[in-house]
Parts: sequence; structure tokens; C-alpha cells
Amino acid sequence: MKRKNKINSSLFYEKNLFSFYLKKRILSIKFILCILFSILISFSQSTFGRTISSQYLDEYIFWQKFLGVFSLTIFPLYFPIIISADIVSGEFSNKSAMIIYSMESRTKILSIKLLILIISIFILNLFYFLTFLIIAFIKTGIFVSIHIFLIGFLIIFIEFLFISSLTFMISALTRNTFVSFILPFFYISITSFLEYYELELLSYNSYKMKIISFFENFLFNEQIIFSIVKNISIIIFFGLPILIMLITFYSFKQLDIRID
Repeated sequence: MKRKNKINSSLFYEKNLFSFYLKKRILSIKFILCILFSILISFSQSTFGRTISSQYLDEYIFWQKFLGVFSLTIFPLYFPIIISADIVSGEFSNKSAMIIYSMESRTKILSIKLLILIISIFILNLFYFLTFLIIAFIKTGIFVSIHIFLIGFLIIFIEFLFISSLTFMISALTRNTFVSFILPFFYISITSFLEYYELELLSYNSYKMKIISFFENFLFNEQIIFSIVKNISIIIFFGLPILIMLITFYSFKQLDIRID
């Protein structure tokens, strides 16, 4: 009976903690501002004529222009950093970490934070893509093909997830919000330089471009081209965010989180 009460109490605490963090994250001013700016960026990229075909909308307007401009514009990638920079470090800054981590295991709390972060990134990405979809329909009367839309959404969502997981890891391991913001910001800013100096292996954007090229051939040219480079790129693109999360969980459990 005592064990059952303890389990129920733990579940009740977890639900309340999840609800608290979720409301705190999605109702924050910075999250709302990121949503508004993402809508504005999407709106600014949705300039095209009214008389276009469905194929033209899919292949050129959405895939090459919308996704292509996103790939060349690094500004939207700062949004995940803004959202997640203080996700762990914030509690160490306001000295509430010891109270929170004394009530539940680090793994559970990090899991809740990570789930909320994924939900936040999904919502941000959803607003960004739906804005384009709605404007395209209003102007042309046609929708982007659902399978093309979903693949494009997935690619950008995974990229957002990578940036978020990187920021999440730095936030958890350094417990410093400024460092958690500046390091991912710096990494995104030097991406073009990494590619210019032929250091593509260090650039996540280069893996994304290979994924876009792979799906472009598959969707529009009906060709599936596999190579060792593309296979490795697919594994790294989809697997790196997961690897970073696992490293974060393992490393954070080893830390002495006592506040001086």
C-alpha cells in the first residue's frame, strides 16, 4: 500500500512538473516572439504569382525556394537556441536546482525537460511551415503535396532538434545560460566558413544539404541514389541529435550539481 502511494505521489509530481515546465516554456515572452518572427520570415518567403501549377508549387516554390532560402538563412536557427539556452542552467542561476533535483531523479527531470523542448520545437516548426502553406493556398488556391510538405517539415524539424539538443547539452553540462547561448550561436555562425575551408565533416548543414539532395532526386526525378557518403550523411543527420541527448543524460548524471 505504501509503495502504491509512493508511485502515485511520484506520478502526480511528474505530471505537475511537466505541466509547470510546459506552460513556462510555451507561454514565455521569448517563445511567443520566436513564433512571431518565424511567421514573419515564412511570410517574407511566400512571394509568388497566383497562376502556377501544383508541380511548380511543390518543386520550385516550396522545395527549392522555401527550403533553399531556409538553408541559406541562418537566422531561424537561432530560435531553438533562444528557447533552450536556459532549460537546465536557468534553475542553477536562480538557485532552485537543488530543491527540484532533490525531489526526483535527474533522469526523470531531464526527460521531462527534453520532451517539453521537443514539443516546443515542433510547435515552432509547425507555425513556420503552416504559415507558408496557408499563404500559398490563399494566393494560388492549391496546397503543397502532403508527402513533399511532410518530408520538408521533417528535415527542418531534425535540424532544429540538432541545434536544440546541442544547446540542451551545453546548458546541462555547463549550467551557465550565457555559455549555452553563445557556443551554439557561434557554431551556427561559422558554418559557412567550415564549408568554405572544406571542413564539411564538422558542418551539420552540409549533411542536411545532402539529405535535401537525396529526397529531391527521390521526389522529383524518381531516382534513388545511394552511396557511402549519402548513407553516412543520413545516419549522421538523423542520429546525431539522439547521440547528443544520450551523452547529455549520461554526463549530467555524473556531475556534482551542488550549488556553492
